[in-house]
Amino acid sequence: MYENFNEVVCLGMGGSYSEIAKDKLFKHNDLFLYQRSLNGIKECIDYVDENSNAIAILPVETTYKGIIRETIDNLIQTKNQNIRILAETIIPVNDCILSKTTEFYSITGLIANPNALAKCKTFIKDEMPRQLNVVIAESMDDSARLLSSYNLTYSIIGTHKTAEIYNLNILKEHIEDFKNNNRRFIVIGDSVTHPTGKDKTSIVLFLNDRQGALLDIVQIFVKYHINITQINSKMMNNNENEQAVFIDFDGHEDDEIIRKLINDLVPFTKGVRVIGSYASF
Repeated sequence: MYENFNEVVCLGMGGSYSEIAKDKLFKHNDLFLYQRSLNGIKECIDYVDENSNAIAILPVETTYKGIIRETIDNLIQTKNQNIRILAETIIPVNDCILSKTTEFYSITGLIANPNALAKCKTFIKDEMPRQLNVVIAESMDDSARLLSSYNLTYSIIGTHKTAEIYNLNILKEHIEDFKNNNRRFIVIGDSVTHPTGKDKTSIVLFLNDRQGALLDIVQIFVKYHINITQINSKMMNNNENEQAVFIDFDGHEDDEIIRKLINDLVPFTKGVRVIGSYASF
């Protein structure tokens, strides 16, 4: 599946969760590809859309916030309709306080991007000094690079991988507000997968917003006893009468029963696009 690729695109760098997901997937598949890091989800998808030799590893869901719409919304709008989800993995969230010092209670400053600060606001409020000097950075990687310009009493919010890359000490772990939070990542690229016996398929259905449209769709899944694992919808083109419905369900598009299912869905939609069949995590 990966033999035609020579490049992987990750969202962020400096120990980002996308990089951590990449490491996990590559170790499992005994794979090495040149890594390119970009700062936005749309940037990553556009790059893969324009470079058939590249794959991207992107967040698609979190335990507490659910589906990351930016990923799915941009995936279904690629010019290259052969770009699909090829694999998935789940990474536990573990945000940490990192520093050059080994003493947490000596910390007087924190360098972090706004998203990291928002995710960890309770810990920052309750556990860090009231007169904490907060320095805003653009990204996790930017925080780590800025740290070298400050004294030992400054810290950053990062991951275990950030600590490894920049040779920093981990002073506190799991400082995020929502504990037991996981992120699901997908691999996208221009390729096909083969059934493994434990697969998941993702499709998008384009519907006119008519009464009973979604019920008709669900009844076809019931007819074939296919288990839906997730279903979401969104308005298309700012038109409330045009809906895109995203459905994840058990099975592989090459399975005979899934082919029958998809064929039966077509008359009830304006269009059906399979956006991936891949091994379930």
